[in-house]
Amino acid sequence: MWSNKSKQIPRRSEVVRRIIAAGWIGTSVGAVGVVTESKAQQLLPADRQELADEERLSWTLQKFPPQPYMNEVYWQYSKDTPAFFRDSLLQYVARTYYFTRDNSDGSRSQAWAAGGWLAFRSGLIGDMFGVHIAAYGSQPIFAPPDEGGTRLLTPDQNSIAVLGQVYGRVQIGDQEIRGGRQLIDTPLINPQDNRMVPNTFEGATLVSLPDNDRNYDYSVGYLWTIKQRDSNDFIPMSDALAGSDTFNHGAAYGMIKFRPLSGLSLVAMDYNVQDMVNTAFGQVEYDFKQPKGVPNWIIGANVIGQQSIGSNLLTGTPFETYQASAKVQMAYAGFTLFVAGSITGDESSIFSQYGTKPNYTDMQQASFDKAGEKAIGGSVAYDFGTVGLPGVSTGAWYTHGWGAIDPSSNLGIPNRDELDLWIQYRPTEGPLKGFRLKTQYANVWQQGNVRESQPEFRFIVDYTVLFRPPPSITNPSFVTK
Repeated sequence: MWSNKSKQIPRRSEVVRRIIAAGWIGTSVGAVGVVTESKAQQLLPADRQELADEERLSWTLQKFPPQPYMNEVYWQYSKDTPAFFRDSLLQYVARTYYFTRDNSDGSRSQAWAAGGWLAFRSGLIGDMFGVHIAAYGSQPIFAPPDEGGTRLLTPDQNSIAVLGQVYGRVQIGDQEIRGGRQLIDTPLINPQDNRMVPNTFEGATLVSLPDNDRNYDYSVGYLWTIKQRDSNDFIPMSDALAGSDTFNHGAAYGMIKFRPLSGLSLVAMDYNVQDMVNTAFGQVEYDFKQPKGVPNWIIGANVIGQQSIGSNLLTGTPFETYQASAKVQMAYAGFTLFVAGSITGDESSIFSQYGTKPNYTDMQQASFDKAGEKAIGGSVAYDFGTVGLPGVSTGAWYTHGWGAIDPSSNLGIPNRDELDLWIQYRPTEGPLKGFRLKTQYANVWQQGNVRESQPEFRFIVDYTVLFRPPPSITNPSFVTK
């Protein structure tokens, strides 16, 4: 039957932030997706590896290539099998995750959890209609009841078990209409898959199906609710933003990515929550695409603009703020070097409760996005595949932030610094293909707290299996030599 081919929410952004990877093993966090990242991209600082930053190519199997970070098992079927089953994808991700942090307020957050998800994406009926379903779970192995806050489990350290995605889809040409519970993959609204399970949303969306032959992609829609990483429940988008039970408002959003020239990428996005906030985003990046053996450079800049609207239900008073950041990245001989800086407006921190942030100074614990805060940092990472240890990589990242203020009093907030260290093993071939082991350490230093340092350690192991039709059948051009 099978053949295995070798192959609540923080009012201000100063709270501990997400980060890299607890679970992104190359797939659409339960969306049965595709990751197409370069070796340099794999070695970027922690936050830049968020799955939400990747284009998830979940569409017709005619454009579904082999997956380097999944153990692929190919369906065997007869030509008479209906396309609904013949062209289906089934993904299983098993994950275990340990997290411990000594918080700056003197408390501790600690848990060890196990779980993962099972996702099914059907083929199309009549070349048009299909379904997508994904179930997620996280069970406590070790979870002291007074040490919550890891986001691996619920805030009171209970298990997570939820049908996070259930949607119907209508494919028309190179676009798809979706309705129901689903993943959203945009810079400002995204899965934030860096714990046990991702954010998912309820809504109606229209998305383009990514295609290398087309130089743009888009996503538009209206979202009613969000199920956050540490929850079993879908709550209104307005409640997630405010951290309390407010008015039942959803979020309308739109995003477009445009690639007018080879190496040049432009992104624009906006979302709006009635009577609360409007948030806009713009980004430009250029990849010089140098040949192998020559240092390759990538430069980029982006800006988040955010303001209160309508009745100002978010803060009670009007505000308008921004965060701008820029980066320079160089990859050569297995090394990736990364330098970034950012600045945030004086009126408010950035509210970002719908996913990981796209600013270049978003680290494992801090986003360096307090009101008035400036930050500069750098990272170095190395791919040991260049010296005969394929799949092994490591890196370090340090950022200094200064000039933050409390916008309500205009008083200064002490400077802060963060150091991130990580090492990862994730082979792309051989008997362990689909396996990933990663350890992450981070520490934040800031005076004036109960603890002036906030050390954090994460240990993640996961394994991904994808059941799919053979690439030689869906598209002969994807057969590896």
